[in-house]
Amino acid sequence: MSEAPSRAASRRGRTLKLYLVDGTPSGVITAELGISSVRAAFASRTALPELIRREEATRTGVYLLAGPDPDLPGRQLVYVGEGDQVKTRLAAHDADEAKEFFTRAVLVVSKDENLTKAHGRYLEGRIIAAIRKAGRAKLVNGTEPPFRGLPEPEIADMERVLDEIEILLPVLGFDILRPAGQEAGPPQQPSGTPEMLAKALPEFVSREGGAEARARESGDEFVVLEGSQARVRENASAGDHVRRKRRELMEAGALVSSDDGERLRFTKDVPFDTPSGAGSVVFGGNVNGREFWRHKDTGQRYGEWRASQLDEGAQH
Repeated sequence: MSEAPSRAASRRGRTLKLYLVDGTPSGVITAELGISSVRAAFASRTALPELIRREEATRTGVYLLAGPDPDLPGRQLVYVGEGDQVKTRLAAHDADEAKEFFTRAVLVVSKDENLTKAHGRYLEGRIIAAIRKAGRAKLVNGTEPPFRGLPEPEIADMERVLDEIEILLPVLGFDILRPAGQEAGPPQQPSGTPEMLAKALPEFVSREGGAEARARESGDEFVVLEGSQARVRENASAGDHVRRKRRELMEAGALVSSDDGERLRFTKDVPFDTPSGAGSVVFGGNVNGREFWRHKDTGQRYGEWRASQLDEGAQH
């Protein structure tokens, strides 16, 4: 009997069509999945007039405005909206002093023009909720109750549209909907034997400085897992970026004091760009992630494990 495929093996490929409208990556870009009901159109703020002149901007749809957060380097400010004619809203936002933060915009519309105002309001609410849950960006929107004015069959249709939006947005630089440790798009459950899952989703641990932390690779991120510990004390080697990241996590409630007050505790999965970035926050000082983390089962240092994976790939 054949073995069930691992999560990585069971993920299916998708065809993505990108079109550079004026032939350059700095102009308007449209994107759609191979067999898809929606199209996204992206532009920097300087190219917003060209985006507004596009036929897509005359349709009903949802849009996102994004730009850097001046209060926290590395974090994005995001505004989500919807409109019967998206171009009208985009033009109004461009003239609004309260929206000076945004440097790029993306709109999402139906290719067959089947989206209504009610569909737009539903998608807007769901996207806002997803951004809040993911915690990757700061929402500029005020608090709004979710829109529930759709019959059940149309909600199911809009959830499928949302699945497509969750894949398209990261491709256009809006990777703000995905929770830590989850790939872009609809979540998929891992499958296979325990041994296969351990190989596909290896766990790494550290007990440096008396703080026990666990982490996993997920997509292009290194994720410190909920329940992990971090040192309270920060070393002199901790750079400003490490201190700033720890402070950000504590202010967000993702890193709190343990019951005994001697360590900090992660209250949710937290993604980092690199193992070294994750290890530095856990340790409270600069570390080499390739040495700091060890494979939970084999005891290999992360760097050794990584080298073995590359060697294995080269032999196939």
